Amino acid sequence: MTRQEKRGMADMRAMKRHQRVNEILAGKAKSAKRAAGRETNDGLEPDSLVIGIGPGVCTVVVDGVQRLCHTEMSVAPGDRVAIRREKVAAIAGRRTTLSRTDPANPLRERVIAANIDVLVVVTAIVDPPFRSGLVDRYLVAAARGGIQPILCVTKVDLCRDTRVADVYRETGVPVVCCSIADGTGIDELRELLAGSLAVLAGHSGVGKSSLLNALAEERRARTGQVSDGSGKGRHTTTSARLHELRNGARIIDTPGIREVGLGAVTAQELRAAFPEFAEQACRFRDCRHREEPECGVREAVETDGIARARYASYLRIAGEF
Repeated sequence: MTRQEKRGMADMRAMKRHQRVNEILAGKAKSAKRAAGRETNDGLEPDSLVIGIGPGVCTVVVDGVQRLCHTEMSVAPGDRVAIRREKVAAIAGRRTTLSRTDPANPLRERVIAANIDVLVVVTAIVDPPFRSGLVDRYLVAAARGGIQPILCVTKVDLCRDTRVADVYRETGVPVVCCSIADGTGIDELRELLAGSLAVLAGHSGVGKSSLLNALAEERRARTGQVSDGSGKGRHTTTSARLHELRNGARIIDTPGIREVGLGAVTAQELRAAFPEFAEQACRFRDCRHREEPECGVREAVETDGIARARYASYLRIAGEF
């Protein structure tokens, strides 16, 4: 064999080794993606929609049919997943998330719903009483998850004075006042949700399940009453579920949440949830609106330009990070 032929054979072996290395690397990358829950291929079903979750299982909709599948991955209602052999094999990337800290582990985040467009914060004026702090925490959660919030004040037949919600209208949050008893606001809210994926969230007993029934124009969710004496609601939904309305809206009804653990909140997320603060002139650009001199926000609070309840909520949330 000539010297030139030997060099040609060596070059060919080197090329094959290089090709084999590339194949191995590609295989490892593919395995890593699959392990991370982001890989789909012809053997999977990437368009399955998670509508309910449970320990080690989830309910998905595949071609309009509900199926119970096993999962070792942490899925949430609204997730798009791929199913293989009745098991979740991959989770598509999430556009948006609604999350809270895990009550059992404050360092761990728990996703309540994924890929939602609208967060409907459901509250009441009485029965149970309005909780501005909880509403504000939900607005922070919506801001950090890239979700449009709507404030829905229910049971207005029990109390027509809804001025406490005006502060949210002024900040640009849509506010809808509803009554299941006389139908007030139901059509307005249904129209706002048309064609979107939404989630209902709020304190137990505010009427989320009853509101869902009214929006869906049929009984799709089990309802309960506020417990006598304590003013605390009974939990009537044990796991989040997704319901489809006739106008194309899809709504996730979450379990009642008495507290919303936010974990570490960035200054940007806080500013997004309190936009009226940005309108005030502070001496320092990075003013935290606590003890800094010439703080426009504190001055606005003193002159009733900013609601004291909102400022108090801000201080509580800001003190957590």
